[in-house]
Amino acid sequence: MARHTTLSATHPMSIAALPTLLVFSAAAVAPVLGMRLRKLGLPAVVIELALGVLLGPQVLAWVEINSTLEAMAGLGMAMLFFLAGCEIDLPAIQGRPLRGALSAWLLSLGLGMGLAWLGLQEGWLSGSTAALVVGLAFSSTALGILVPMLRDAEVLDSFFGRQVMAAGVVGELGPILLMSVLLSTRFGAGQQSLLVLAFLLLVLLLAWALARRVRIPRYLQALQRALTQSSQLPVRIAMLLLCLLAYLAESFEIDLALGALAAGMIVRVLTQDSPTHLLQEKLDGIGFGFLVPIFFVCSGVKLDVAAVLGSASGWRLTGLCLAGLLLAHLPMFLLGLRRMPAREALGLSLLSATTLSLIVAMTGIARESGRMNSAEAGALVMAGVLSVVLLPRLASFALRKVFKQPQPVAKHASPYTDQDGL
Repeated sequence: MARHTTLSATHPMSIAALPTLLVFSAAAVAPVLGMRLRKLGLPAVVIELALGVLLGPQVLAWVEINSTLEAMAGLGMAMLFFLAGCEIDLPAIQGRPLRGALSAWLLSLGLGMGLAWLGLQEGWLSGSTAALVVGLAFSSTALGILVPMLRDAEVLDSFFGRQVMAAGVVGELGPILLMSVLLSTRFGAGQQSLLVLAFLLLVLLLAWALARRVRIPRYLQALQRALTQSSQLPVRIAMLLLCLLAYLAESFEIDLALGALAAGMIVRVLTQDSPTHLLQEKLDGIGFGFLVPIFFVCSGVKLDVAAVLGSASGWRLTGLCLAGLLLAHLPMFLLGLRRMPAREALGLSLLSATTLSLIVAMTGIARESGRMNSAEAGALVMAGVLSVVLLPRLASFALRKVFKQPQPVAKHASPYTDQDGL
């Protein structure tokens, strides 16, 4: 009897473990397929989304998102923005690059909102919230995808790389801040703005307090030694900081992405004087090797591709969203002409229009709150997928005569890149 009870108790767990096993399998298969399909230059994120669609209810119906996968996908999204924050080198982009990127983004935001309003008036979008999400998405940039791409191509520290970094920082941080204010379901815009400001003040105070203590050399030396010990103390501290700021963001009714990005930026500040990149490599391993792929595979499971690809209106909306992304980033090209050759300005605008992570996060929030339908969310995500697949390759072609020498692949390349580099 005791044995029978034990088996019965564990049986539901084994059933729940099957979807988790399938999602983990898809995450492991994605980079292998990326290597096999190297000539297509498909980033792993696109393959992960496609595998999620394949496993989900749209095709094989093998995976339904349970509470375990939902929690792990949430951690994966947080880790994606955390790692993007770790890549932000503010001293390298301060001054002209940051001012130029901010000016271009404000113009892109206005143009994106105008295009979304036009879509609402023409009946292509169902409501004002859907138009708001689309307008924000048009102005966003996938910093977490672009920075590893530039780093692997070894152009991150160049003049052009700093321009792309500045565009990515503003194009990710700006929409996250606005998303936290405008997509709140509990408070009005005024109250939510005060909460966001209070959260940012707390983050700045926390960063100042940590920097005042951790910068003491003996503590830095101790943390560096711990990187090669079984305790892995710096990794634990970084993950604790991520969870702490994510918790604070939730407590302030602010989107998780803002807390995760802030945590990454604090870790960057605390480690910028450290000579070792071992901590970054370990965090990349946890993120890109484990949690982030789960987020994208689960997002693919939730994606309603039938509503997009199964009708002419879905295809039309996808094409309009992709065109909107390109048009909204036209100011980046025009302003870029003032400080760089036309080919570089074109490459900068194409890379700044590359976006997916924020689109997945924003459409997920809007869809779960019932303020955006599946067809609209799916079309916007599909446009983001196309931007990740097509625009870096077009930028690479435009920049071919600028960076004439082929760039070697970095030793620790991220899977979230176009394998052909820049």
